[in-house]
Amino acid sequence: MLTPMDIHAKEFGRSFRGFDETEVNDFLNEIMKAYAAVLDENEQLRAELAREQAASDEFRRIEQSMRETLIVAQKTAEEVTANAKRNADQMLETAAKEAQNLKREATLQAKAQVDDAADRVRGIVAEYERLVREKHQFLRRMKGNVQAELALIEDAIAQMPDMAVEKNASRTKDNVKQGEEDI
Repeated sequence: MLTPMDIHAKEFGRSFRGFDETEVNDFLNEIMKAYAAVLDENEQLRAELAREQAASDEFRRIEQSMRETLIVAQKTAEEVTANAKRNADQMLETAAKEAQNLKREATLQAKAQVDDAADRVRGIVAEYERLVREKHQFLRRMKGNVQAELALIEDAIAQMPDMAVEKNASRTKDNVKQGEEDI
C-alpha cells in the first residue's frame, strides 16, 4: 500500500516541457487506488461497528425484559403467598379441626408455589447474570478493538513525515547546492 513517505519521496523525471506527463498520471492512478482501498476498509469498519452496536442494543433489550420478568415473578410470588394466607384464614373460621388440616395443606401448597416461584426467579436471575457477563465480555472485546485501532492510528500518525522539518532540510540542501555552484 502506498504510504505518505512514498508520495513525499516520489520524484518525477523531467521532460522537455516539465514533468513527464505519463509518469505523473501513473503515479496519480496509484494514489487513487490506494485511497480507494482505504475508503473500502473504512466502510467495512463502519459496517462492523454498526453490527456490534445492534448486538449491544439487543443485549440491553434482553436485560430490560429480564428485569420486567423478575418483577412479574416477584409479584406473582407475593400474590400466591397472599392467596394462600387468605385461604388458610377462611378455613380456620369454618371448623377448628378442618381448619388445621386445610391450613396445613394450604401452607404446603403455598410453600410449593413459593418454592416454584423462587426456582423460576433463580433461573431468571441466573440467565440475567449470564447476559450481564456476556455484555461485559462483549464490551471488553469492543474496548480492546477500539484500543487496537487507536494504537494503529497513533502509529500511523507517528510515521507521517514532519513537513516543517523536511522543508528546512530541503532549504538547507538547496543552500548547500547553491554554495557549491557559486564556488
